[in-house]
Amino acid sequence: MTRELFVPAVLTSVRTLDPGEIRAVTLVLPETLEVEGTKYPIRDTMRPGNAFLARPMGARTQKVRRRMYTRSNCSLTSEGLLETIINHTHGAKADTSIWWQSERVEALHREGGTIDIRVGLSPDKTYLFVYENSGECKPANLRLEPDTEWPGMRFLAIALSTGITPFLSHLRYMKGFNFGCDHDASGCHVTLIASVRTPRQLMEHEELLGLERQFPENFRYYPVLTREWPADWPYGKGRIMRAGDVTGEGEGVDLRPLLAIVPDLERCHVRLCGSASARDQLVRGLQQMGCHPLSFRSEVW
Repeated sequence: MTRELFVPAVLTSVRTLDPGEIRAVTLVLPETLEVEGTKYPIRDTMRPGNAFLARPMGARTQKVRRRMYTRSNCSLTSEGLLETIINHTHGAKADTSIWWQSERVEALHREGGTIDIRVGLSPDKTYLFVYENSGECKPANLRLEPDTEWPGMRFLAIALSTGITPFLSHLRYMKGFNFGCDHDASGCHVTLIASVRTPRQLMEHEELLGLERQFPENFRYYPVLTREWPADWPYGKGRIMRAGDVTGEGEGVDLRPLLAIVPDLERCHVRLCGSASARDQLVRGLQQMGCHPLSFRSEVW
């Protein structure tokens, strides 16, 4: 069997976080799929931080498209439920990102409609598994490290807008293992900086505040608003990385706002999800300051 396999996942939830800009959706996988006369069970074994392949509609092209979506929940606690957060990219050739924000998606949800999700056949040909974008940790992805490694690590996660998606998957998985305290005496430590433009774009804000209260020794949540904020906003305001003359030798990257939040950055494994320009700016700023984190991985668009 060499052809690609897709299963129809029911669109069970559509939450608008910022009208016309950001939506969170949930897709429920069927339990089985019949292929060439054989019924196979479907197993959800996705690793936190990975993405699944779906076939949504394109608003501009009016064609079914193939798109990867990073998962925001995890199979450990939500087997068979694929959650993701999707934004309107406003790119010149934006297609599916427009469709996801439209009323047509709301109608599909009301009708109990489906979206095709790619699956693969197990090596022993006994079950189907949810296809995911990466089978190993690499510098250009955010697949969570093996369970023998992450419980002893100290992370700085920088999420720009919907870049929070893979980190939500990480955190929900880590919570299921008490942040690794069962494997390592102190467990892992995660500082999550979530930077968005306005308060309405904060994603899973209350859940993250609650997680910080529940695991104060292992998790720190620091939301940053860059465009507007309430008068009593107690967290970050403005950009955490700023272009400017910081060396006296012309254009540079000012990382002082970031280092004010995480002064021990060099003791951290840094992970970033955001635009390619933001990644490049962070790397340049670290180089200019001679600052060397324990490791650096990023997923960009």
